[in-house]
Amino acid sequence: MDSMNEVKEKSEFDMENFEKANKKDKYIFLAEVHKFECDFYNNLTTIIDVPCPKVFQTREWIVKKQEGVLHMEDLTLRGKTLMFFENINLSQVKCVIRHLAHMHKNILSIDPAIWHGKYVTNQETLADCAQIFAPMEPSFLRRCKREGNQIK
Repeated sequence: MDSMNEVKEKSEFDMENFEKANKKDKYIFLAEVHKFECDFYNNLTTIIDVPCPKVFQTREWIVKKQEGVLHMEDLTLRGKTLMFFENINLSQVKCVIRHLAHMHKNILSIDPAIWHGKYVTNQETLADCAQIFAPMEPSFLRRCKREGNQIK
């Protein structure tokens, strides 16, 4: 919880406006996202059989009762952060597509009772997160000296 409060203090994002827009307590929203991510790593990564970080421990975040944990391997040496304006090459695109196809084949080939209907509660989370980050875009563009140069 302390780390979430620190992020809130250091960011230019107004979490109270997010709560009003989504009619949901910020901590409950974040706990739901945390649970979804823990469930993914605990239940689906072995089924989808694509490159995923190793997870050592997860613990559900129960607001005001128990702090959550998602203890993962450090990906510093295994991954690379691409800047928004960098490109990936055709071989990398094909590799991603192969992994996506393999993942979908595996999910669609198993007993649907394992996954069907269990992961729908957070299907709008990405859209909700986009609302979180949208107010921060102007200051981000100013800081990285891209203001006025963004893709429209």
